[in-house]
Amino acid sequence: MPSEILLQTTMASLLACLACGLGALPLAIRRLDVRGRVHLGYAFAAGLMLAASVLNLIGPAVQQGQALGVPLLLLGLLAGCAFMHAVDRHLPDGHGAPVMGLGSRRSLLIFIAMTCHSIPEGMAVGVGYASGVEHLGTCLAWAIAIHNIPEGLAIALPARAEGASIARCFVLAALSSATQPLAAIPAAWAVWVFKPLLIPALGFAAGAMMYLVLVELIPEALALGRRRPFVWTFMSGFGLMLLAQTAL
Repeated sequence: MPSEILLQTTMASLLACLACGLGALPLAIRRLDVRGRVHLGYAFAAGLMLAASVLNLIGPAVQQGQALGVPLLLLGLLAGCAFMHAVDRHLPDGHGAPVMGLGSRRSLLIFIAMTCHSIPEGMAVGVGYASGVEHLGTCLAWAIAIHNIPEGLAIALPARAEGASIARCFVLAALSSATQPLAAIPAAWAVWVFKPLLIPALGFAAGAMMYLVLVELIPEALALGRRRPFVWTFMSGFGLMLLAQTAL
């Protein structure tokens, strides 16, 4: 494996990682009363995450067209749900998750789900650079970096609602994508090993995110607010991710 490819993979995946932190910057607008509208923040994050699961994870896995692609995807989905269920059961109830300043178990679950989501994205970048197809790795890295921005917002919104500073929200969002370079470099080095694992990894990440959306974010948003504002805010988050994906 040429050192140039490893260097390109490292730099591109780090760029995509830092782009996730940019999602916290809109929360610096003073007129945004995130704490007073926490239920809308959960709804918006749920829309973003569900769209990311379907468009950025499940969709590309289905398009692979392999004979065992769909069964592997389904296994990955079930494994992702089972993983988040196990994590959810073993976390303490209520507030006080003492991990990197995350103030509640819900914020910790969001962080874990988004971290899982970043692993197959990093693998895709590494495989892209090592595939030999011209500009494929660069295009994948830029696409992932751009759609990482609204995903960073999905992490920053609940943390900001719980009192985290903008700087901490930026760090948490960026850290959730730290697994991208960690996955991209080995994938570029051993593409023949990581390429077959990409479909179940995409499914695992989608299952983890969908579990979080269905079990935590949507019920909490509906419990704290009214249904009609929830629907429009959820659709706004879903639509933003759809526009970002379509633009790419």
